[in-house]
Amino acid sequence: MVSPLRKCEVCRSWIGPERVATIPRSRLCIEHARHIDSFGGEFKVQFYQERTSKAGSLKVNYGGIVTRLVRNHAAMARLIERYEEEAFGL
Repeated sequence: MVSPLRKCEVCRSWIGPERVATIPRSRLCIEHARHIDSFGGEFKVQFYQERTSKAGSLKVNYGGIVTRLVRNHAAMARLIERYEEEAFGL
């Protein structure tokens, strides 16, 4: 399956096809992916413990840990703000 090409949300340059294939959820070019690490990274990992007991039951049985990646909107906003300050002198 071929991943669609897309532009970086910060600088609007094309994201390399290797990066899109490796990290399909990424919306940043390699340069800005390096810069966003100083603001906490492009994604945050959220996790919770899976509950396997029936709803309303007093007996609590827990299964494994469920994880998911959530986009770090605060870091993205700070990165865009810094890019605009550098590029346009705002």
